[in-house]
Amino acid sequence: MQEEAPVGHVVHLVRSFDDDAAPSAIGFGTRVRPRTRIVLWLLVGAAAIGTVAALTALWTSDAPWWFSVIFTVMPTFFIFGCGVALRESARLSRREAHLVQEWARAREHAKPIMGRVSEREVSLTEHGGVSAFTLTVAEAPGAPLRARWHRSNPENGDATLLQTQVPPIGSRVRIWSVGMPDAHGPVIVEAIDPSVVP
Repeated sequence: MQEEAPVGHVVHLVRSFDDDAAPSAIGFGTRVRPRTRIVLWLLVGAAAIGTVAALTALWTSDAPWWFSVIFTVMPTFFIFGCGVALRESARLSRREAHLVQEWARAREHAKPIMGRVSEREVSLTEHGGVSAFTLTVAEAPGAPLRARWHRSNPENGDATLLQTQVPPIGSRVRIWSVGMPDAHGPVIVEAIDPSVVP
């Protein structure tokens, strides 16, 4: 299994490469909003308080020690996991907001580089549609890079994408970046939807 695509590397499906202008927005997937995150933190806090009260009652009861250990570890790991997930979501939201601003400032200086898809990974929904895909792109002047298509990007309209619409290995792509693409800056990989008839 390869590494995840860097946060700032995003795939856009396009009908053609006719437009000579850089994409206006980088287009990340939808994340938990700040107000929702506050509500979730409050729920995690309430769950932690309730868990402490329940564990206090459990450990002062006549339950066997191994039973108390099991029912201490399970909720503790669950609450800890929820906290870690919320912190990571907030960190990624801040990173994406920074990349959106960086792209808005620099997009007029972005230049396209042509490349080809050398590998692809597709994630499916339970109904068989594409929930996300990651392309590995080989471009002439530099090392291969990885970029991800987000189904939850509002510009995709929560699209139901078929596997036939995922760009195949060998297909041409256009890579937009300011300077040479790297893992830290915003990069947009435009790929033609293979289901579009020219």
